[in-house]
Parts: sequence; structure tokens; C-alpha cells
Amino acid sequence: MNSFISALKITVLFFVLLFSAVFGHFPHNPKLFYSNEEIASFSTAATTAAGDGEIIALGGGFDTQDRFQVLIDESIAHTGKAHPKMLYLPTANLDLMHERELIMEWFEQSGCECDYLLASKADSDEIKNKIQNADIIYATGGSLKFLSETWSQSGVNEEVRKAFERGAVLMGRSSGAMCWAQRGWDDCGEEVFRIIEDFPFLGKDSAYEFFDCAGIIPFCLCPHFDNIAWRTYAFEAKGLDIPSICIENGAAVVYENGNYSVISDSKTPFKTAYLFVPNRKIYMLDIKKNAEFVTLANGEF
Repeated sequence: MNSFISALKITVLFFVLLFSAVFGHFPHNPKLFYSNEEIASFSTAATTAAGDGEIIALGGGFDTQDRFQVLIDESIAHTGKAHPKMLYLPTANLDLMHERELIMEWFEQSGCECDYLLASKADSDEIKNKIQNADIIYATGGSLKFLSETWSQSGVNEEVRKAFERGAVLMGRSSGAMCWAQRGWDDCGEEVFRIIEDFPFLGKDSAYEFFDCAGIIPFCLCPHFDNIAWRTYAFEAKGLDIPSICIENGAAVVYENGNYSVISDSKTPFKTAYLFVPNRKIYMLDIKKNAEFVTLANGEF
């Protein structure tokens, strides 16, 4: 029975992908989904509620220094400083540090002063002081479950929210992208039989689960959305009480001053991100061509 349900999901997913290929990239008029009053109200609310910070959420990709540089440049430009302080948080990687962290090297070579924070091992004073002094905070990928539990218990969530309000840049890929949103969706559960990444696309792997995050933007965020296993999140997104942003590998969603945009990896310039707003019946809307919809969703929620 489980095999039949999984096979059925793959079939449905195929048609979802086909639908998105035809309709998802087509620019839409907000007035098809919102009244003029709502557009004005939600746009104002999104701008009013925006802090002074910036979020750069990577679905994946940007794996080499030359391709990642556009995101470093974006983050440094936001700080307005020649030598901003960058803080590296490997929480999702279970606070394991390597002798040579490439991301830190890339930021250092761009003029940043770099430090790191092991949130699961630090006391409250170290957490507060290091986050308060950071202009750019980079969170790694890994286990969103471990990150969510650690940040909630240690006070990191509160401190990164304060950092964003005062103007810090918050960035990261995968779990390091989801952590800034209201919720994230990650494969950190018990082993189950489900759709998987590799052929034959059915097998045993960790179950996907939802996790509460820092809540700086009012979305559930899903990375790696061009991966067939992660693409099944489309079914979950349609039933949520909040909107979702789904980011493909090779794309990064940027949030600043209440507005959203997408930066694509130079190797995969066609990669993008999608918006789901279930109460408005908005599904898989290409954010590159319909960024104003994300601002409206932000203001509504």
C-alpha cells in the first residue's frame, strides 16, 4: 500500500512540475489575487515591519569562491563597511569546525574580520556578545532539528532577531537558510519509506518534519526544491496556515526593506525560487518574475 501511495505521489508530482513549467514562470497581476485595498495595506505593512537587516537564503549551489562572491559582495554592500565583522555559526553541522572553513576564508579575502560561535557549547554572555558585534552572520547547512533546539534553548533566536533589527546581514544555505524563517522543513525524522533523491526514487530515508525557527520572515522555507525528494514539499505547502518560499539549488532569495529578489548562481542562471500562499490559492509562483507577491504575503502574515 505504501509503495502504491508513493508511486501515486510521483505521478501527481510529475503533473505538478508540468503545470509549473507552463504556468509557474508566467508573470501574474497581483490584482488577480488581492484587492486594491489589500495591495496598499499589505505593501505598507511589509515595509513598516521590515528591520534594517538583510537576509540572503541559499537553496544550494554557489559552491566555488568565484560563484559565491556575488553574495559576499551583496552582504558587504548592505553593511556599508569596508571591513565588516563576519560571524560563522556551524550549529546545524553539530557545531563541528574544520581546520579550514572555506566560507570564512572567502569572507576574509574580501576584507572581513571573521569569528565563529559554537552555540551548543557557549554560555549566554558569549552568544550575546558575539552576535551583537557581528555585521554578517553566516549559518551552515546540516540538521535543522539540532539547530532549532539549540537556538531556542540558548537564546540565539532572540539575539539574531535583534541583530537583524539593527541592520545585520543573516545568510546561509539549506538549514542555514531555513533558520531565519518562521518554519523550516528538513529530513531529520525517523527512517521511513518515501520518495528519495536517487533512482528508483523510492526507498528508506529520514522522514521530513517541520521545525520552528527564528521567525524573522513569516514563511515556511524549503531549500533544494529542484530535487525530486524535496519537491514533494509542494504537497505540504498547499495545506499550511502560512505561505512558503521554495528555493532551488543555484538560487538565493534576498530580503531587504520589505522587498524580495532572487540571485542565481552564474553556473545555473535559470534557477529560481517559488511562492505558495494557500489562502490565496497561489501555487509555485516564480519569485523572479513576481517578487511583489512575496512582499504582499509578508505584509499579510
